[in-house]
Amino acid sequence: MNSEEGTCQAEREVVQLQRNALTPDTLGLTLSESKQLLHTLQQVIVKHQVTFFIDQQIPCPDCGQPRKQQGKHTLVYRTVFGKLKLQSQRLFHCSCQAHASQSFSPLAQLLTERTSPEYLYLQTKFASLMSYGLSVDLLAEVLPLNRQISCSSV
Repeated sequence: MNSEEGTCQAEREVVQLQRNALTPDTLGLTLSESKQLLHTLQQVIVKHQVTFFIDQQIPCPDCGQPRKQQGKHTLVYRTVFGKLKLQSQRLFHCSCQAHASQSFSPLAQLLTERTSPEYLYLQTKFASLMSYGLSVDLLAEVLPLNRQISCSSV
């Protein structure tokens, strides 16, 4: 993965498919397989993005000294490719500047909303075009979501 966020050299097998015979049903990916593939690929990419982001937050922006780590907690973030459970590192503030709190979570500060804008857009768009129940059914059918969506959340 090459991007402006960094270069990742790690390799991981994301999917392995084997077809015994070629039929119209086995040509290419099924919807279920593609949803699982996208969800797994999303997990791998996000893990690298979060790790890179946290690593960039460890040095104090004022003095450059590494900040001590306090612990981790899990953030849940919903995307069109499924629900992500992100390990959010807590860091102590550096003593070179005064702060209102002793520690903070850079990832929690970055992801103030726990649903991706793209997922919110799709929920809103489909809910405006059809009933909430049909919107839920459509999103669950085509998106690689690993849980059911309730009508009230749409």
